[in-house]
Amino acid sequence: MSVSVTLVRGLIEALKHTDADADALIAAAGIDAALLEDVTARIDEAQYDRLHELALDATDDPALGLHLAERGRLGAFHLIGFLAEHCRTIRDALGVLSRYRRLLSDAPPPVLAEEGDAAILTLHFVEGSARGNRLRAEFGVTAVVRIGQATLGLTEAPLRVEFCHHAPPYADEYTRILQCPVEFGRDAHRIHLRREILDQPQIHANRDLFHLLESRAASDLASLESTRPLSVRARAVIVEHYDGTRPAMEEVARRLGISERSLRRRLHDEGKSFADVVDDALAELARHLLHDPSLTIQEVADRLGFSEPSAFHRAFKRWTGLTPGQVRGER
Repeated sequence: MSVSVTLVRGLIEALKHTDADADALIAAAGIDAALLEDVTARIDEAQYDRLHELALDATDDPALGLHLAERGRLGAFHLIGFLAEHCRTIRDALGVLSRYRRLLSDAPPPVLAEEGDAAILTLHFVEGSARGNRLRAEFGVTAVVRIGQATLGLTEAPLRVEFCHHAPPYADEYTRILQCPVEFGRDAHRIHLRREILDQPQIHANRDLFHLLESRAASDLASLESTRPLSVRARAVIVEHYDGTRPAMEEVARRLGISERSLRRRLHDEGKSFADVVDDALAELARHLLHDPSLTIQEVADRLGFSEPSAFHRAFKRWTGLTPGQVRGER
């Protein structure tokens, strides 16, 4: 999984308001500073997570994620931020975030559900250490709310916000910044809004500029996709569409727009089999689910389609070299 340097640049810009030495943090995280000059460059998730850990230590601010989003700028999200600014409605802006999420990171795209009078946005972030996960969730959720308020004319606070992690000692900061009830220890990161605000027009939107920016975003996304190994793209398809049953090669090939025969041959050229790709996808899903404190290991096994926890333990050990309990203890 990789992350755009756009997010790193946004972090560095926000750290200017603190006493942290941004250049030193970049070096300590093992990130080549020259990459920050190329908006198309990406770093791996381990470096990104390490950078967040170092930033938390350097600033001595456990609520850093909240505070970064509170004073961050729309430009920190580069194309996606500017596209959101010129969307006709909040619904359109959320669609942009979903379509072009990979320009920011390989985390799964957000999902919008509409239930009665409520609109529920579920957000996903790069997974890593417990502190890093909390910072990214705080920053991401707060940034979405603040962008909606600052650029899309959203004048009201969310109905409520949910976080996966447990309430930290500074929980009052969430209420102060988000201006709504906040729930912790939930099964996902979610923002609840009144459904009717999704289609309120944004009077400052520029349709011509939006189409120009979207053309660039689509081009950048196509270029990014073309550089990814087919095995990585196939794994992402499996993760996104996994329904608890082992995926068929034919279905994955169809979603990738190639024949089953071509998929098999090209995976072989990369030194992979389809079974390897499925295992990689299930390992990624398992890690994500194990980091959800609301799920037992039995429930994780069930969601992944294992009839017995012991079978899941053996498979997970084979995939990762670790036990489910060891990964759960990383939080």
